[in-house]
Amino acid sequence: MKIGIQTWGSTGDVNPFIALATGLSKAGHKVTLVITSAERKDFTATGRKLGFQVVQAGHIGESEEALNDIGRELFKISNPIEQTPFIFERMFDPGIPAMYSAAQALCAENDLIIGHFIMHPVQFAAEQARKPYVTVTLNQGAIPTRFAPPSPLPDLGRWCNSMLWRMVEQMINKVALPSINRFRAEHSSQLARSYRQIWESSICNLIAVSNELCPHYVDWGENQHVCGFFNLPAESNDWQMPDDLAQFLEDGTKPIFIGFGSMIGLPIPNSDLNEATRLMVESVKLAGCRAIIQSHWNEVTPMPADTQIYRLLSAPHTKIFPHCAAVVHHGGAGTTQTSLRYGCPSVVVAHASDQFFWGNKLRQLGVAPAAISRRKATPAKIAAAIRKVLGTPAMQSAAREIGRKLQAEAGIAEAVRIIEKCFGPRP
Repeated sequence: MKIGIQTWGSTGDVNPFIALATGLSKAGHKVTLVITSAERKDFTATGRKLGFQVVQAGHIGESEEALNDIGRELFKISNPIEQTPFIFERMFDPGIPAMYSAAQALCAENDLIIGHFIMHPVQFAAEQARKPYVTVTLNQGAIPTRFAPPSPLPDLGRWCNSMLWRMVEQMINKVALPSINRFRAEHSSQLARSYRQIWESSICNLIAVSNELCPHYVDWGENQHVCGFFNLPAESNDWQMPDDLAQFLEDGTKPIFIGFGSMIGLPIPNSDLNEATRLMVESVKLAGCRAIIQSHWNEVTPMPADTQIYRLLSAPHTKIFPHCAAVVHHGGAGTTQTSLRYGCPSVVVAHASDQFFWGNKLRQLGVAPAAISRRKATPAKIAAAIRKVLGTPAMQSAAREIGRKLQAEAGIAEAVRIIEKCFGPRP
Protein backbone atom coordinates (compact mmCIF):
# COMPACT_ATOMS: atom_id res chain seq x y z
CA MET A 1 0.00 0.00 0.00
CA LYS A 2 0.89 3.64 -0.35
CA ILE A 3 0.54 5.03 3.16
CA GLY A 4 0.59 8.68 4.20
CA ILE A 5 1.30 9.61 7.83
CA GLN A 6 1.12 13.04 9.47
CA THR A 7 2.21 14.25 12.90
CA TRP A 8 2.75 17.46 14.84
CA GLY A 9 4.62 18.38 18.01
CA SER A 10 7.84 17.87 19.89
CA THR A 11 10.25 14.95 19.68
CA GLY A 12 7.88 12.83 21.76
CA ASP A 13 5.17 13.32 19.13
CA VAL A 14 7.47 12.76 16.16
CA ASN A 15 9.57 9.73 17.17
CA PRO A 16 6.63 7.27 17.43
CA PHE A 17 5.64 8.14 13.87
CA ILE A 18 9.20 7.74 12.60
CA ALA A 19 9.11 4.31 14.24
CA LEU A 20 5.76 3.46 12.62
CA ALA A 21 6.88 4.72 9.20
CA THR A 22 10.01 2.57 9.48
CA GLY A 23 8.02 -0.53 10.43
CA LEU A 24 5.57 -0.08 7.56
CA SER A 25 8.39 0.59 5.10
CA LYS A 26 10.21 -2.58 6.21
CA ALA A 27 6.96 -4.47 5.62
CA GLY A 28 7.06 -3.40 1.99
CA HIS A 29 4.72 -0.40 1.99
CA LYS A 30 5.56 2.93 0.35
CA VAL A 31 5.41 5.50 3.15
CA THR A 32 5.40 9.30 3.27
CA LEU A 33 5.63 11.04 6.66
CA VAL A 34 4.61 14.69 7.04
CA ILE A 35 6.07 16.44 10.10
CA THR A 36 5.40 19.79 11.75
CA SER A 37 8.15 20.03 14.36
CA ALA A 38 8.56 22.12 17.50
CA GLU A 39 12.34 21.65 17.54
CA ARG A 40 12.68 22.89 13.94
CA LYS A 41 14.61 19.78 12.96
CA ASP A 42 14.95 18.53 9.40
CA PHE A 43 14.07 14.83 9.38
CA THR A 44 14.67 14.31 5.64
CA ALA A 45 17.95 12.42 6.11
CA THR A 46 16.41 10.25 8.83
CA GLY A 47 13.61 9.22 6.50
CA ARG A 48 16.00 8.50 3.65
CA LYS A 49 18.11 6.32 5.93
CA LEU A 50 15.10 4.37 7.23
CA GLY A 51 13.37 3.91 3.89
CA PHE A 52 10.55 6.46 3.69
CA GLN A 53 9.95 9.97 2.41
CA VAL A 54 9.71 12.93 4.79
CA VAL A 55 7.82 16.15 4.02
CA GLN A 56 8.24 19.14 6.33
CA ALA A 57 5.02 21.13 6.87
CA GLY A 58 6.29 24.23 8.64
CA HIS A 59 7.30 24.55 12.27
CA ILE A 60 5.61 25.41 15.56
CA GLY A 61 6.14 29.07 16.43
CA GLU A 62 7.33 31.89 14.19
CA SER A 63 10.88 31.57 15.53
CA GLU A 64 12.87 29.83 18.27
CA GLU A 65 12.50 32.90 20.47
CA ALA A 66 8.73 33.02 19.89
CA LEU A 67 8.33 29.34 20.75
CA ASN A 68 10.30 29.77 23.97
CA ASP A 69 8.05 32.71 24.87
CA ILE A 70 4.97 30.56 24.24
CA GLY A 71 6.42 27.82 26.45
CA ARG A 72 7.03 30.35 29.22
CA GLU A 73 3.40 31.50 29.06
CA LEU A 74 2.14 27.91 28.98
CA PHE A 75 3.92 26.97 32.19
CA LYS A 76 2.28 29.90 33.99
CA ILE A 77 -1.13 28.29 33.51
CA SER A 78 -1.70 26.17 36.60
CA ASN A 79 -4.74 24.17 35.44
CA PRO A 80 -3.79 21.41 32.93
CA ILE A 81 -7.26 21.60 31.35
CA GLU A 82 -6.80 25.32 30.72
CA GLN A 83 -3.48 24.63 29.02
CA THR A 84 -5.23 22.80 26.18
CA PRO A 85 -6.98 25.79 24.54
CA PHE A 86 -3.75 27.77 24.89
CA ILE A 87 -1.85 25.01 23.04
CA PHE A 88 -4.43 25.07 20.23
CA GLU A 89 -4.59 28.86 19.92
CA ARG A 90 -0.88 29.63 20.15
CA MET A 91 0.85 26.50 18.89
CA PHE A 92 -1.49 24.43 16.72
CA ASP A 93 -3.97 26.74 14.96
CA PRO A 94 -1.40 29.09 13.36
CA GLY A 95 0.06 26.10 11.49
CA ILE A 96 -3.24 24.76 10.16
CA PRO A 97 -2.96 26.24 6.61
CA ALA A 98 0.43 24.57 6.00
CA MET A 99 -0.64 21.32 7.68
CA TYR A 100 -3.91 21.13 5.73
CA SER A 101 -2.19 21.81 2.41
CA ALA A 102 0.27 19.00 3.14
CA ALA A 103 -2.61 16.76 4.24
CA GLN A 104 -4.46 17.30 0.96
CA ALA A 105 -1.37 16.31 -1.01
CA LEU A 106 -0.91 13.29 1.24
CA CYS A 107 -4.49 12.16 0.62
CA ALA A 108 -4.17 12.66 -3.13
CA GLU A 109 -1.12 10.41 -3.34
CA ASN A 110 -1.85 7.60 -0.85
CA ASP A 111 -4.28 4.74 -0.29
CA LEU A 112 -4.35 4.92 3.52
CA ILE A 113 -3.90 7.90 5.84
CA ILE A 114 -2.60 7.75 9.43
CA GLY A 115 -2.59 10.76 11.74
CA HIS A 116 -1.55 11.87 15.19
CA PHE A 117 -4.86 11.97 17.09
CA ILE A 118 -4.75 15.77 17.48
CA MET A 119 -4.31 16.32 13.71
CA HIS A 120 -7.85 17.28 12.75
CA PRO A 121 -6.75 18.89 9.43
CA VAL A 122 -5.50 15.54 8.10
CA GLN A 123 -8.62 13.78 9.45
CA PHE A 124 -10.74 16.29 7.53
CA ALA A 125 -8.63 15.93 4.38
CA ALA A 126 -9.03 12.13 4.49
CA GLU A 127 -12.77 12.53 5.05
CA GLN A 128 -13.07 14.82 2.02
CA ALA A 129 -10.91 12.54 -0.15
CA ARG A 130 -12.83 9.46 1.05
CA LYS A 131 -9.64 7.77 2.13
CA PRO A 132 -9.57 5.34 5.09
CA TYR A 133 -8.15 7.05 8.15
CA VAL A 134 -6.29 5.63 11.16
CA THR A 135 -5.55 7.58 14.34
CA VAL A 136 -2.56 7.04 16.61
CA THR A 137 -3.15 7.84 20.28
CA LEU A 138 -0.10 8.48 22.43
CA ASN A 139 -2.08 8.88 25.65
CA GLN A 140 -5.23 6.95 26.52
CA GLY A 141 -6.28 9.56 29.06
CA ALA A 142 -9.17 10.87 26.96
CA ILE A 143 -10.74 7.49 26.06
CA PRO A 144 -13.64 6.82 28.47
CA THR A 145 -14.22 3.48 30.19
CA ARG A 146 -16.47 2.57 33.09
CA PHE A 147 -13.73 0.30 34.43
CA ALA A 148 -11.35 3.14 35.34
CA PRO A 149 -11.86 6.76 36.37
CA PRO A 150 -10.42 9.79 34.60
CA SER A 151 -6.92 10.39 35.94
CA PRO A 152 -6.12 11.29 38.71
CA LEU A 153 -9.55 10.72 40.27
CA PRO A 154 -10.14 7.73 42.58
CA ASP A 155 -11.95 4.62 41.33
CA LEU A 156 -15.43 4.78 42.91
CA GLY A 157 -16.97 2.00 40.85
CA ARG A 158 -18.38 1.64 37.36
CA TRP A 159 -21.42 3.89 37.80
CA CYS A 160 -19.40 6.76 39.26
CA ASN A 161 -16.64 6.28 36.68
CA SER A 162 -19.19 6.59 33.86
CA MET A 163 -20.61 9.76 35.39
CA LEU A 164 -17.16 11.26 35.86
CA TRP A 165 -16.22 10.46 32.28
CA ARG A 166 -19.34 12.22 30.98
CA MET A 167 -18.24 15.33 32.88
CA VAL A 168 -14.67 15.04 31.57
CA GLU A 169 -15.89 14.57 27.98
CA GLN A 170 -17.85 17.80 28.31
CA MET A 171 -14.75 19.59 29.61
CA ILE A 172 -12.57 18.29 26.78
CA ASN A 173 -15.21 19.22 24.21
CA LYS A 174 -15.26 22.74 25.60
CA VAL A 175 -11.51 23.19 25.05
CA ALA A 176 -10.92 21.05 21.93
CA LEU A 177 -13.98 21.55 19.74
CA PRO A 178 -13.55 25.30 19.09
CA SER A 179 -10.34 24.71 17.10
CA ILE A 180 -11.81 21.69 15.31
CA ASN A 181 -15.12 23.32 14.43
CA ARG A 182 -13.70 26.71 13.41
CA PHE A 183 -11.70 24.87 10.78
CA ARG A 184 -14.63 22.71 9.68
CA ALA A 185 -16.93 25.75 9.48
CA GLU A 186 -14.39 27.57 7.28
CA HIS A 187 -14.69 24.65 4.85
CA SER A 188 -18.49 24.50 5.06
CA SER A 189 -18.43 21.08 6.65
CA GLN A 190 -20.62 19.50 9.30
CA LEU A 191 -19.42 20.37 12.78
CA ALA A 192 -18.11 17.68 15.10
CA ARG A 193 -20.30 16.92 18.12
CA SER A 194 -17.47 15.38 20.15
CA TYR A 195 -13.69 15.42 20.14
CA ARG A 196 -13.88 11.63 19.98
CA GLN A 197 -15.17 11.77 16.39
CA ILE A 198 -11.82 13.31 15.42
CA TRP A 199 -9.32 11.93 17.92
CA GLU A 200 -10.40 8.28 17.59
CA SER A 201 -10.84 6.76 14.13
CA SER A 202 -14.04 4.72 14.04
CA ILE A 203 -12.17 2.19 11.88
CA CYS A 204 -8.85 1.84 13.68
CA ASN A 205 -7.31 3.74 16.59
CA LEU A 206 -3.79 2.54 17.42
CA ILE A 207 -2.92 3.18 21.07
CA ALA A 208 0.88 3.41 21.23
CA VAL A 209 1.08 2.56 24.92
CA SER A 210 2.27 -0.54 26.76
CA ASN A 211 -0.32 -2.93 28.13
CA GLU A 212 1.36 -2.40 31.50
CA LEU A 213 0.14 1.19 31.41
CA CYS A 214 -3.02 0.72 29.38
CA PRO A 215 -5.07 -2.48 29.50
CA HIS A 216 -7.64 -3.02 26.75
CA TYR A 217 -10.91 -2.38 28.58
CA VAL A 218 -13.81 -4.60 27.56
CA ASP A 219 -16.16 -1.65 26.98
CA TRP A 220 -13.88 -0.18 24.32
CA GLY A 221 -14.98 -0.69 20.74
CA GLU A 222 -13.35 -2.96 18.19
CA ASN A 223 -11.65 0.10 16.71
CA GLN A 224 -9.41 0.46 19.79
CA HIS A 225 -6.09 -1.41 19.59
CA VAL A 226 -3.50 -1.30 22.39
CA CYS A 227 -0.28 -2.00 20.53
CA GLY A 228 2.56 -1.25 22.93
CA PHE A 229 5.09 1.56 22.81
CA PHE A 230 6.35 2.63 19.37
CA ASN A 231 10.12 2.29 19.88
CA LEU A 232 12.53 3.82 17.41
CA PRO A 233 14.63 1.20 15.60
CA ALA A 234 18.24 0.90 16.73
CA GLU A 235 19.49 2.01 13.32
CA SER A 236 17.68 5.35 13.59
CA ASN A 237 20.59 6.90 15.51
CA ASP A 238 24.35 6.56 15.08
CA TRP A 239 25.16 8.03 18.50
CA GLN A 240 28.23 6.59 20.16
CA MET A 241 28.96 7.05 23.85
CA PRO A 242 31.76 9.60 24.39
CA ASP A 243 34.85 8.31 26.16
CA ASP A 244 34.44 10.75 29.05
CA LEU A 245 30.85 9.56 29.68
CA ALA A 246 31.96 5.93 29.63
CA GLN A 247 34.67 6.83 32.14
CA PHE A 248 32.15 8.70 34.32
CA LEU A 249 29.90 5.63 34.42
CA GLU A 250 32.83 3.38 35.28
CA ASP A 251 34.18 5.61 38.04
CA GLY A 252 31.38 5.29 40.58
CA THR A 253 27.92 4.13 41.54
CA LYS A 254 25.07 4.21 39.02
CA PRO A 255 24.04 7.82 38.43
CA ILE A 256 20.55 9.15 38.02
CA PHE A 257 19.53 10.85 34.78
CA ILE A 258 17.83 14.22 34.97
CA GLY A 259 16.45 16.16 32.02
CA PHE A 260 13.20 17.81 30.99
CA GLY A 261 13.29 17.07 27.25
CA SER A 262 11.67 19.66 24.99
CA MET A 263 10.25 21.41 28.06
CA ILE A 264 13.63 23.01 28.66
CA GLY A 265 13.18 25.05 25.48
CA LEU A 266 15.22 25.45 22.35
CA PRO A 267 19.03 25.86 22.45
CA ILE A 268 19.22 29.64 22.62
CA PRO A 269 20.49 31.71 25.56
CA ASN A 270 17.64 32.70 27.90
CA SER A 271 16.90 33.07 31.60
CA ASP A 272 14.48 30.11 31.65
CA LEU A 273 17.18 27.74 30.39
CA ASN A 274 19.57 28.97 33.08
CA GLU A 275 16.92 28.63 35.78
CA ALA A 276 15.92 25.10 34.73
CA THR A 277 19.55 23.97 34.57
CA ARG A 278 20.31 25.44 38.00
CA LEU A 279 17.22 23.68 39.36
CA MET A 280 18.53 20.33 38.11
CA VAL A 281 22.08 20.92 39.38
CA GLU A 282 20.99 22.09 42.83
CA SER A 283 18.50 19.20 43.16
CA VAL A 284 21.24 16.67 42.46
CA LYS A 285 23.65 18.30 44.91
CA LEU A 286 21.01 18.27 47.66
CA ALA A 287 20.16 14.65 46.91
CA GLY A 288 23.85 13.74 47.26
CA CYS A 289 23.99 11.43 44.23
CA ARG A 290 25.89 11.16 40.98
CA ALA A 291 23.97 12.39 37.94
CA ILE A 292 23.89 12.79 34.19
CA ILE A 293 22.20 16.15 33.56
CA GLN A 294 20.93 16.87 30.06
CA SER A 295 20.64 20.50 29.06
CA HIS A 296 21.70 22.96 26.36
CA TRP A 297 24.96 23.41 28.25
CA ASN A 298 26.61 25.48 25.52
CA GLU A 299 23.96 28.16 26.00
CA VAL A 300 23.89 28.08 29.83
CA THR A 301 25.62 30.75 31.90
CA PRO A 302 28.84 29.08 33.14
CA MET A 303 28.54 27.10 36.37
CA PRO A 304 31.33 25.52 38.46
CA ALA A 305 32.26 22.01 37.37
CA ASP A 306 31.34 19.11 39.64
CA THR A 307 32.94 15.68 39.41
CA GLN A 308 29.64 14.09 40.52
CA ILE A 309 27.78 15.55 37.51
CA TYR A 310 28.20 14.68 33.84
CA ARG A 311 26.97 17.40 31.49
CA LEU A 312 25.12 15.81 28.59
CA LEU A 313 24.07 17.81 25.54
CA SER A 314 22.05 15.18 23.73
CA ALA A 315 21.79 11.41 23.49
CA PRO A 316 19.16 8.74 22.80
CA HIS A 317 17.53 7.74 26.07
CA THR A 318 17.83 4.11 25.00
CA LYS A 319 21.63 4.44 25.23
CA ILE A 320 21.65 6.25 28.59
CA PHE A 321 18.85 4.83 30.76
CA PRO A 322 20.27 1.26 30.98
CA HIS A 323 23.16 2.75 32.97
CA CYS A 324 21.00 4.75 35.39
CA ALA A 325 19.58 4.09 38.85
CA ALA A 326 16.58 6.38 38.32
CA VAL A 327 15.26 8.95 35.86
CA VAL A 328 14.05 12.46 36.72
CA HIS A 329 12.00 13.72 33.80
CA HIS A 330 9.08 15.84 32.64
CA GLY A 331 6.64 12.97 32.19
CA GLY A 332 6.39 12.82 28.41
CA ALA A 333 4.88 9.64 26.97
CA GLY A 334 8.13 8.56 25.32
CA THR A 335 10.40 9.24 28.29
CA THR A 336 7.90 7.60 30.64
CA GLN A 337 7.84 4.35 28.70
CA THR A 338 11.56 4.34 27.92
CA SER A 339 12.42 4.75 31.61
CA LEU A 340 10.14 1.82 32.42
CA ARG A 341 11.51 -0.27 29.56
CA TYR A 342 14.96 -0.10 31.11
CA GLY A 343 13.75 -0.79 34.64
CA CYS A 344 14.28 2.71 36.04
CA PRO A 345 12.03 4.21 38.72
CA SER A 346 11.07 7.83 38.05
CA VAL A 347 10.65 11.27 39.54
CA VAL A 348 8.25 13.25 37.37
CA VAL A 349 8.45 17.05 37.26
CA ALA A 350 5.34 17.71 35.17
CA HIS A 351 5.21 20.87 33.07
CA ALA A 352 2.03 20.43 30.99
CA SER A 353 -1.30 18.61 30.83
CA ASP A 354 -0.62 15.00 29.80
CA GLN A 355 2.56 14.84 31.88
CA PHE A 356 0.50 14.88 35.08
CA PHE A 357 -1.41 11.90 33.66
CA TRP A 358 1.81 9.91 33.16
CA GLY A 359 3.14 10.96 36.55
CA ASN A 360 -0.01 9.60 38.17
CA LYS A 361 0.25 6.35 36.19
CA LEU A 362 3.82 5.79 37.37
CA ARG A 363 2.78 6.46 40.97
CA GLN A 364 -0.06 3.92 40.65
CA LEU A 365 2.43 1.34 39.36
CA GLY A 366 4.61 1.90 42.41
CA VAL A 367 7.62 3.11 40.45
CA ALA A 368 7.48 6.83 41.31
CA PRO A 369 6.41 9.17 44.09
CA ALA A 370 3.70 11.75 43.41
CA ALA A 371 4.52 14.02 40.48
CA ILE A 372 5.91 17.48 41.22
CA SER A 373 4.41 20.44 39.37
CA ARG A 374 7.12 22.39 37.54
CA ARG A 375 5.53 25.61 38.78
CA LYS A 376 6.07 24.50 42.39
CA ALA A 377 9.32 22.58 41.95
CA THR A 378 12.25 23.45 44.19
CA PRO A 379 15.64 21.77 44.62
CA ALA A 380 14.50 20.55 48.06
CA LYS A 381 11.32 18.92 46.70
CA ILE A 382 13.09 17.23 43.80
CA ALA A 383 15.98 16.09 46.02
CA ALA A 384 13.54 14.57 48.53
CA ALA A 385 11.82 12.66 45.72
CA ILE A 386 15.18 11.42 44.38
CA ARG A 387 16.21 10.19 47.82
CA LYS A 388 12.87 8.43 48.21
CA VAL A 389 13.25 6.60 44.89
CA LEU A 390 16.86 5.60 45.53
CA GLY A 391 16.03 4.51 49.07
CA THR A 392 12.94 2.43 48.28
CA PRO A 393 13.87 -1.09 47.09
CA ALA A 394 10.22 -1.86 46.31
CA MET A 395 10.14 0.92 43.67
CA GLN A 396 13.35 -0.34 42.10
CA SER A 397 12.09 -3.92 42.06
CA ALA A 398 8.72 -2.93 40.56
CA ALA A 399 10.45 -0.92 37.83
CA ARG A 400 12.74 -3.85 36.93
CA GLU A 401 9.78 -6.25 36.74
CA ILE A 402 7.75 -3.93 34.51
CA GLY A 403 10.85 -3.34 32.40
CA ARG A 404 11.17 -7.05 31.69
CA LYS A 405 7.59 -7.08 30.42
CA LEU A 406 8.04 -4.00 28.24
CA GLN A 407 11.18 -5.47 26.70
CA ALA A 408 9.06 -8.38 25.46
CA GLU A 409 6.52 -6.10 23.74
CA ALA A 410 6.75 -5.27 20.04
CA GLY A 411 4.49 -2.27 19.52
CA ILE A 412 5.45 -1.52 15.93
CA ALA A 413 5.10 -5.14 14.80
CA GLU A 414 1.65 -5.24 16.40
CA ALA A 415 0.63 -1.96 14.74
CA VAL A 416 1.77 -3.20 11.31
CA ARG A 417 -0.14 -6.47 11.86
CA ILE A 418 -3.34 -4.59 12.74
CA ILE A 419 -3.05 -2.19 9.81
CA GLU A 420 -2.56 -5.04 7.35
CA LYS A 421 -5.41 -7.01 8.89
CA CYS A 422 -7.77 -4.02 8.62
CA PHE A 423 -6.72 -2.67 5.24
CA GLY A 424 -5.09 -5.44 3.28
CA PRO A 425 -2.00 -7.67 3.14
CA ARG A 426 1.53 -6.69 2.36
CA PRO A 427 2.24 -5.76 -1.25
